[in-house]
Amino acid sequence: MIKSTEDANRYYNLVNQYVDEYVDKWKIKPTNLKNYLLGNKSRLVNFLERKGLSDINNIDRVISDVIEDRVAMYNDGVMTFENFKLFESDEYKVQYLHQCIYKGISNPTINHEKFLADFYDVSLSEISLLPPQERHSFFVSGQNSPIKIYSNDEISIITENILDYSFNQTFNKEISLDLGKNDFKIKLSEFLTEQSFKDKFKLIITRENVIEIISELTLSKRETKIDDEYQIFIFVGSDDED
Repeated sequence: MIKSTEDANRYYNLVNQYVDEYVDKWKIKPTNLKNYLLGNKSRLVNFLERKGLSDINNIDRVISDVIEDRVAMYNDGVMTFENFKLFESDEYKVQYLHQCIYKGISNPTINHEKFLADFYDVSLSEISLLPPQERHSFFVSGQNSPIKIYSNDEISIITENILDYSFNQTFNKEISLDLGKNDFKIKLSEFLTEQSFKDKFKLIITRENVIEIISELTLSKRETKIDDEYQIFIFVGSDDED
C-alpha cells in the first residue's frame, strides 16, 4: 500500500523502470503505450501480476500517470532529441504488414491451451505449442493443420499495429494537384497528425476486417465466432512466413 511520499516516489520509480523495460522489449512508441497497457483492463492486470504489483493499492493510478506523462512528453516534443529520434526510428515503427501479428504480442499462456482443449474437445496433453512460441501456433490432436490462436486482448494489439502500419504507409505519401498551369505537390505529413489519422481510421476498420487480415497473413481461415473470447485460425495453405 502507498502510505507516504517515500512510498509514492519508490513506486513511481519502479513503474518507470518496468515501463522502460516494456518499451525496450516490444519497441513500442509512447503513443501506443496507452493503448497497449491502459486500453484493456485484463492486460493491465496481467502486467501488474507479472511485476508483483497487483496487491499495491492505487498502483493502477501510478501506471496511468507514468504512461500519460510519457505520451504528453512525446506529443509535445518535451524529451531529449536522442529519445525522440529513437522512437521515430524504423525499429519502433511497424514497417511490414506481417509485423502486425507479432509486435507487442506475448507468448501464449495456459489459457490459450485451455480454450483450444474446450473448443476441439481434447485434453491438454493432446495440444502442443509449435516453435517459435511468439507465432502462437499449436498442433491439436485430430486436426490435420497447425492452429493459430489469439485472445481478444491480442486482437486489440494487432489492430493497433495495423493502425500504426497504415499511418506509416500514408504519412510520407505525396499527392499532386492539377490546378491548370500550376502543379502543386503536397505532402500528407504537412496536413496529417498521427492521432487524427488513427481516430478516423478506427471508424473505418472493423474487427471483421482485422480478422480477415490475420487470415490472409497466416493463410488460414477463422474457426471461431467473431465475438468469442479467443480467435482460432486453421491453416488452409502452406505457411510462407519464414
